[in-house]
Amino acid sequence: MNHKFFGAASVILLLAIASLFGGERDSIRLKDSSGKLVEPLANKGQKATVLFFLTTECPIGNLYSPEITRIVEQYKKQGVTCLAVYAHEKAAEVQKHQRDYKLSLRALLDPEVKLAKFTGATVMPEACILGHDGEILYRGRIDDRAVKFGTVRPAPRVRDLRMALDAVLAGNPVAKKVTKPIGCYISFPEGPLPKSPK
Repeated sequence: MNHKFFGAASVILLLAIASLFGGERDSIRLKDSSGKLVEPLANKGQKATVLFFLTTECPIGNLYSPEITRIVEQYKKQGVTCLAVYAHEKAAEVQKHQRDYKLSLRALLDPEVKLAKFTGATVMPEACILGHDGEILYRGRIDDRAVKFGTVRPAPRVRDLRMALDAVLAGNPVAKKVTKPIGCYISFPEGPLPKSPK
């Protein structure tokens, strides 16, 4: 038995599998609200990308609009790209929502919920931080201001997304990589929702 042959074959197989999954990730292309194609996971040159999963009608998501704008403005100076991701909504609705709530980040339309499937997001609003190589570094709530529907703290006690971003920018691991967001569930057309993060 030629062990060198089998060793080389194993390496080739692993590279082929990595290429397959990498290609699938890199192939995600979505239109923004103006109709331009965007590759949201091709974030070379950026230290991180934040995806905000939003919908036009969720009251909790709309409550977070000012904080989302503050995060966008603060972290873009540090090499972070922020994108809003809307599932099942038309461009005109998204444009109106962005104007009404003064959201200053680029909005993507995701009718097939490709990014939600890729990241595991299940709720709007939910945030996901991607590293420069597409690795998911954090997924969950923006902060703990929303306790449940109908119950909101005057101010957050824990600013989860900011803490995670600060760790990433400092080159440190994120202490809590998954948190449970409160909001409106994302609709997945092929069947039941995946399990929410614990």
